[in-house]
Amino acid sequence: MKKKKDYNVPALEKGLLILEWLSKSEEPLRITDIHEQLGIPKTSVFMMMSTLEAMEYVEKVDDSRYRVTMKLYNIGIETKSKYDIRRIARPYMERLAQKLRFTVHLAILSNGRAVYIEKVNGPTFVQFDTKVGQSMHIHSSAVGKVLAAYLDEETVDEILENNPMVRATENTITSPELFKQFLANVRETGYAVEDEEGEIGVRCLGAPIFNDNGKVVAALSVTGVRNDLHSIHFQEIGNVLKEECSQISEQIGYKEALNK
Repeated sequence: MKKKKDYNVPALEKGLLILEWLSKSEEPLRITDIHEQLGIPKTSVFMMMSTLEAMEYVEKVDDSRYRVTMKLYNIGIETKSKYDIRRIARPYMERLAQKLRFTVHLAILSNGRAVYIEKVNGPTFVQFDTKVGQSMHIHSSAVGKVLAAYLDEETVDEILENNPMVRATENTITSPELFKQFLANVRETGYAVEDEEGEIGVRCLGAPIFNDNGKVVAALSVTGVRNDLHSIHFQEIGNVLKEECSQISEQIGYKEALNK
């Protein structure tokens, strides 16, 4: 069996080393400075800096010196917010699971798919085989619909182009036009319904969580079997979800009340 070291990518290691070195430097550095301080060949430094600049991780402050941009900071903030949301949302999820007796999921959007980052099982014998890290299509899941509803149309089109709208059941929405109409309804009501679209016999309702910038950063959902999660209660449960999401949103800095 190969050791982890055998799988290292030298160019990537050097690129990350350069980023770390730049971030610690009090002054912008030239390619020559980096070459001399880190012992990386000038040609390699030049190529890496060109790539890092093109990807907006570094920027030139004059004709020859570089410094890191805020991109790494923003990535760190986004990552931190995900962990914060899990910690903050967990007690609300536990309360929802007990109150509604359904399984509760917390999801974020990642690479065009909805990904579970937390789960609380409902207090019944019905247990769903879902897990943290599992990803779903945005068109056939309640959390996916919620996360997609607050994106611009161009981004939604790009996601659907890269993630075909596969039909999981006879109820799955497979038309982009109908899907966008559904998303408009999600924005209007403040919650999304997935009615046996991912799996026959299973229903889900989801609502959005907003951050301090008014951006939807996560979705909270409840999942139950059709015989327990009746359609006549969709609005009632949707409103309960919205209220819990509103409180979570306030905890992470969102100031405005959710619509409806």
